[in-house]
Amino acid sequence: MREASVRRVLWVVLLLSLAPALALVARRVASEGTRVEVAVVMDEQALADQAALIGVSSFELAQRYRELGLTGIAVYEDNIESLANKGYVAALMGYELRAQAAARGEEVPPVPGDATVVTELVPGAIDGLIAKNVPAAAPFEYAGRTWYWWPGDVRQTLPAGPDMAELERWEAAGFDIAYRPRNAPFRLLDPGSDFPSQARYLVYAGTQVAGHPFGPDEDGAQPVIDASQEFLTAIIEGTPQDGMNRISGRVPTVRLLSFNQDYVNRRLRPGDIVDKYMLAVSERNVRLLYLRPWTTTELGDPIENTEAMVSGLVTALESEGYRVGPLTTLDTTFETNRVLRTLSAVGVLAGLALLALSMPAPWGWLAAAAVLALGVLAAGLDWGALALTAALVFPVLGLLLWQRRVLDLLPATLVSLAGAALLVAVGSERATVLAIQPFAGVGATLVVPPALFFAACALRRRPLRDWVRDTWDASIKVWHLAIGLVAVAAIALVLLRRGNDPVIGVSQLELSFRALLGEYFARPRFKELIGHPMAVLGLGMAAWPAWLRWLLLTGGVVAQASVLNSFSHYHTPVLVSLERTAAALAIGLVVGLAALAVARWLTRALGTWLAAPDSGAAGAPGQGRAGAAAHPGAAAGARTATAPEAPEGRVG
Repeated sequence: MREASVRRVLWVVLLLSLAPALALVARRVASEGTRVEVAVVMDEQALADQAALIGVSSFELAQRYRELGLTGIAVYEDNIESLANKGYVAALMGYELRAQAAARGEEVPPVPGDATVVTELVPGAIDGLIAKNVPAAAPFEYAGRTWYWWPGDVRQTLPAGPDMAELERWEAAGFDIAYRPRNAPFRLLDPGSDFPSQARYLVYAGTQVAGHPFGPDEDGAQPVIDASQEFLTAIIEGTPQDGMNRISGRVPTVRLLSFNQDYVNRRLRPGDIVDKYMLAVSERNVRLLYLRPWTTTELGDPIENTEAMVSGLVTALESEGYRVGPLTTLDTTFETNRVLRTLSAVGVLAGLALLALSMPAPWGWLAAAAVLALGVLAAGLDWGALALTAALVFPVLGLLLWQRRVLDLLPATLVSLAGAALLVAVGSERATVLAIQPFAGVGATLVVPPALFFAACALRRRPLRDWVRDTWDASIKVWHLAIGLVAVAAIALVLLRRGNDPVIGVSQLELSFRALLGEYFARPRFKELIGHPMAVLGLGMAAWPAWLRWLLLTGGVVAQASVLNSFSHYHTPVLVSLERTAAALAIGLVVGLAALAVARWLTRALGTWLAAPDSGAAGAPGQGRAGAAAHPGAAAGARTATAPEAPEGRVG
C-alpha cells in the first residue's frame, strides 16, 4: 500500500475515533455541570488569634462573620498544648516539675527531665490522649495527683482527640464543620475511630494522614478508609500529604484551597484573595474554600479586611450561580466506558502513526516509538500512557501538515483540539477528575512537542548526516551563540514557570493583564498568547530565512502544546479549557496579524534602505560599486529582505 493511501486510512481511523471520544467528553461536561455547591470554612485557630486582638472569643467573632455569609468553621483535634490552654490539663516539662519539687523541699518525682508530664484538671480530659498514642503513657504519683509522662517535648505533636463540647457548640450554632485530625509522631492506635459525627469534612492537619505510616499490605489503611466514608476528605491544593495516595481513591473527596497564614498577612488583600478563590472554583473545580483571617495589621485593619474577604467572596460566588453552604454532592457523577475508551485510544495510535509518516524515515518511526516509550515510563501500562502520547503528538502534527499560509493556524489548532478530545476520553476517570491521580508526565508536554517539530523541520530539509557533519565543522559566530542563549532561556522560562509555585514568578504587569482578561472569559494561557502570534509570523513571513521561521513555528507548537496541557488538568471543567483555548486563539490571531503587518513593512523598509546607494559616495566614479564590494553582506541582506513573498511554501 502506498504511503498516501496509508495516510488516508489513518485519517479516517482518527476521524472515526472522535465519535466515541466526543461521547465521553459529553459525559464529562454533563457531570461537571452538576457541581454548583461551594463550602466556605474559616480556620478556628487563626480566628482565635484575631479575636484576641479585640478581646472576644473565636465563637463570638465567627457569629459576626456569619452575618456576612460565613457558613463553616475548621476545628482542630486537641493536643496537650490546646488542652492546657483550655484549662483541661496541667502540662510541664520533666525538668520544670523536678525543679518545683526541689524548690519546695519535696522528693523529686521519678521522671526524665526532657519528658512531657501531664495531669488532668477536668475528669476524662486526657482519656483520648492516653488511648491513642504510642508509646504508652507512664503514670506516677506526685503531690496527691496522678501524672503521666511521654518522652520528649510532645506538647504540640501528640493528638488528644476531639473536643466534643466545643464541636457541639459550633454545631448547635448552625456552622458547617471541618475537622482537622492530627497524626502521632510515633504510631497512632485505632486511627479514625474518634472522628466526630458533628463534622462534614476531614482536613488533615500537617503533612500526614492520621495513621501514617500504614502497613504495607492493602488492609493497612483500611481503618481510616472505613472511618472516613461519612465525611468528605479534603485534597489540599499544593500540599502533598503522606498517606493520602493510599486512601484518596477509596473515600469521598473534595478539592480544597487555602493560603498560608504568613502569606495572607503580608501579601494578600481582600480583593486579591477573592479573585484567587474564584479562579480556583471556576477553573480548577475546587469546592471547599478554607479561609484564614488576617492576624496582623501589615495590610490594614485585620477585622475590616476579613469582613471584606467574606462578604466579597460570598457575593462573587452567588453572582456566578454557586450555592454557598454545606456540600451535599459527595463525589463526581462521571463514569467512563471501557469500550468507548478503547475506541478513542485507537485514534491516539492513529495520530502517532501520522506523526511518524510526517518525518523522514526511519526517524519518524523512531520518534513515534520514543514517544510511546516515554508514555509507558511516565504512566506505566495504563491509560495515562496513551493520554500522554496524545499530549505529545497532536500539537506537532497540525503545524507539520499545514504551514503554507497564515490561516493554516486554524486547522492546526483543530488537530490539537481533536487530540484534546482523545486525551480527555482516554484519561478521564474518577481518580483523575478528582485530581487524586495527577496527569503523568505533564512536564514533557511543553518540551517534547517543540523539540519534535524542530527536528522534523530540520530532517525534512537535509539528512541528519549532513547536519552532523556541517555542525561539527561549523565556525561558531556571535549570532549563533545569541540565538542559542535565547532558545535556552525560553525553554528554561517555560520549565521554571510551571506549577502553582514556580521558581520564576509572574510580573505585576502580567498579573494585571490576567485579571483584565479574566473579567471577560476563562483566563488564557500566556504561552498561547505569545506562541500563536509567533506561529502567524512563521506562517506569513515567507521572505524570512527558513531557520528563523522554524524558530517562530516552534513557538507556535509550544502554544499548541499548551492547549493539550490545559485539557490534561482533568479537574478543570472541559468547557473552561475550551473557552480558554478559543480566547487565546482569537487574541493570538489578532496580535499576530498586527505583528505580521508591522514585520512586512519593516522588512520592505529595511530592504529598501540596504539597497539604496551610499549618499556620501554620490558623484565619485566607481565609489558605489566599491562600497558594494566592501559590504557583500549588506547586498545579500538586501536581496533576502526584498525577495518576493510568493509562492509560500513549507518551512521544512
